[in-house]
Amino acid sequence: MSQGSLCPCGTHCRVTKALRDLIDTQNQLCLLAREESVIVSILENLHNVVSASQHRFTAWLSAVATCETAQANLAIAQSFSRARTTTPRWAVEAEQRLFHQWVKQQQHHWDQRLTQLQRGMVNYRAYLQKCTQQFVLTQECLALCLSLLDELLRHQEEWIEHHHLASISAHELFLQFEQRWTYERDRLDYEIAQVPQAYQAGRTQAQQRWGLYVVTGIGRPVSLTQTNMNYQSMVRTRQLELYAEQCKLFLTTKVEQFRLYVQQVEGEYKATVLAAQQERWQMLHAQLSIEVADPDQLPSLQSLVLSYFL
Repeated sequence: MSQGSLCPCGTHCRVTKALRDLIDTQNQLCLLAREESVIVSILENLHNVVSASQHRFTAWLSAVATCETAQANLAIAQSFSRARTTTPRWAVEAEQRLFHQWVKQQQHHWDQRLTQLQRGMVNYRAYLQKCTQQFVLTQECLALCLSLLDELLRHQEEWIEHHHLASISAHELFLQFEQRWTYERDRLDYEIAQVPQAYQAGRTQAQQRWGLYVVTGIGRPVSLTQTNMNYQSMVRTRQLELYAEQCKLFLTTKVEQFRLYVQQVEGEYKATVLAAQQERWQMLHAQLSIEVADPDQLPSLQSLVLSYFL
């Protein structure tokens, strides 16, 4: 806090310092009150991220189970066990635990923030009462109060613009992540769907060789059962690799989007609150700008100023 300007009321103007404290304190109080309601939307957004991720994990584990079945069938057809070359179930579950740990940390952070807000609002309200007792308007201080309001209004305009631009920037980055995720999701969905066709040529060739053996008896190929099992295993293995890539991309995207969403709403509510407060200080400035020749009017002006804070 600045010490105020030189003034006949003291070494430094106590009234302007009290007015600055009143304005800063009420601004902070309004920001905390607004943030309290915003945290509800942040936690709701986190819940939506968790629900969507759970669907992804379920799909990923389903792909693992399908792949395990295909590998087991192939092992039976070949009469020996094949080494696992794809994402194992424990790796998916480890990713899930890490994600749930992140969710738990976020939940804890915002629960703590709510507690801090409640304590902070109590302290700011108490300090607001203390500041009102220190605001005793004199005729000499009136002009200084007006210049102080001018200074604070200019400073507040800069902060409003800063928070507004921060909110826009976060929202634009959020949309970029969403567009990237949508594109990559559709691309991977298409690739997953095309995997059977990609391996069909080898299966067809094996069936032709088997047919040739039946007719000529030359060069006995791998049995059709083993061929089909190998084909299914290759398809499921490749699809699982793509599911893993898609799910990891989803998780990193949604975590980053949640961070950007928080930045966006913080910028929005700060700009909104400060703009509303700025309008109040402009109205107060306009009312105080009227020249006061009669000292008897000072108590009513003092009450008018305090009415903006109580």
